[in-house]
Amino acid sequence: MKKVEANRYPHSATLFRFCKEALEIRYEGNVKVIDQDVGAILGYDPADCSHWKKGKKNIRALATLKSIADHLNIDERLLIDIASGKVGLEEAVFEFKGYGSFSLGGKSLENLKKEYFKNPDKWQIEGQLKTFEELFDINRPEVAKIANHVLTVGKFHEAPIYIPEVFQLYSNISLQADESLEDPIAVDQEGQDEALQVNIRYKGGEMRPYVRFLIAKELYKYLCRSGQAVAHMMKKAPDEVLEIQSNIFAGMLLIPADILRTEVEKIDSSLDIVMQLAETFWVSKALMNQRLRDYLENLN
Repeated sequence: MKKVEANRYPHSATLFRFCKEALEIRYEGNVKVIDQDVGAILGYDPADCSHWKKGKKNIRALATLKSIADHLNIDERLLIDIASGKVGLEEAVFEFKGYGSFSLGGKSLENLKKEYFKNPDKWQIEGQLKTFEELFDINRPEVAKIANHVLTVGKFHEAPIYIPEVFQLYSNISLQADESLEDPIAVDQEGQDEALQVNIRYKGGEMRPYVRFLIAKELYKYLCRSGQAVAHMMKKAPDEVLEIQSNIFAGMLLIPADILRTEVEKIDSSLDIVMQLAETFWVSKALMNQRLRDYLENLN
């Protein structure tokens, strides 16, 4: 009997691990996900499930990937990227989780309201307590103003936006590749206010799309916390607000509205619009989808 090489299809093994993590995220830790739960997505018996997990079974058929996509309620193009080795496990899980909130609402808003009225002292700024609406105002127009300022100062008029060139605009924030990192990025800070110095290290030599997004978010937080003139209004913003604002800023910086409008006019409407735009702006399809929704809702 011919011996089957272990992990013959490494990308299929990665796909298995992704499906397991996706199920764990869906159940929010309330259900223990086992290997058979992953195999059940495709109706596999324990033997087939084991072969898939160990990379001895090739999972590439479009119909099979569509079945997984339907079960997990995700874009099958992400699964195709995993199965082809274009996207690794860490990046795939990040894409599945999404790019965070671009607005404050739902359960997050309700939880903040409860916390605000339960512990008002926590939210005082310089001895004063603002109203809930004032304190947690995302102030999207101001975020757009900050993003546009960076783009204008750097004279960025075409896609893609090069993150290293953006960082050259600010002497107290630096960027460095670090092969030893386990996490996508690491942020080292020293000093505060105008003397704040930030060094951002990112994993590996290639700056993947989701890493570009995370780095852009950190740039926004630096601009606010260091009291840069363009972002002085946001210096005292609560972390909860800053997190949402940094998501909006990163989307606007990597996919500027003016350039987006120009590129939309160029694309071939007979092909996948999101994929074409994602490739042009060096962002993921998930972020491009989010940014398009964000732009259509706010027109900036």
